[in-house]
Amino acid sequence: GIESSKVDSLRIKSIASLVKNSTLAVPVKMDDDSIQAVWNAAKGAKHVRLQVEAAVSPSCMEYIQRKKADTLIADAAEAVAKCAQLTEFVAIDATRTDVAYLARVIDAVVAAGAKTVTVCDAAGSMLPEEFAQFIADLYQAAPQLKDIDLGISCCNNLNMADACAVAGVMAGAS
Repeated sequence: GIESSKVDSLRIKSIASLVKNSTLAVPVKMDDDSIQAVWNAAKGAKHVRLQVEAAVSPSCMEYIQRKKADTLIADAAEAVAKCAQLTEFVAIDATRTDVAYLARVIDAVVAAGAKTVTVCDAAGSMLPEEFAQFIADLYQAAPQLKDIDLGISCCNNLNMADACAVAGVMAGAS
């Protein structure tokens, strides 16, 4: 509600005033109000990155984002463009979707200005070798990744997050 938005805004402003030697990365929803509210709260930080987050797996797209595949791509690219050079696109459930579709999403958000794309293993069900192969397959399907920073996020459901993260970096993630 409105009250929680005010509390979130105050928290972001407080953190932004303290962050001097790091980048403050703050998630935004794919809508103008969220982008503007987060920017207004975070702009006091020395370095700010807005993270446009989207669920990209088929089930989460439909039931969480309430969007169809092509609509999600267009909306993600539009939100990234509105955030300009400050944007990181975060594919929340990247490992649960088709790599070819994820490459289309990445292509659209990079064309819109994203300088960082983070792919997440939100399910936490991959072993290090599988995660490394996922990253390698993604670089093959999305050659534009060589021009930006590819971030990774690994869930620790199997107590393998650290090993998966190392495997992802060894496969080319930055």
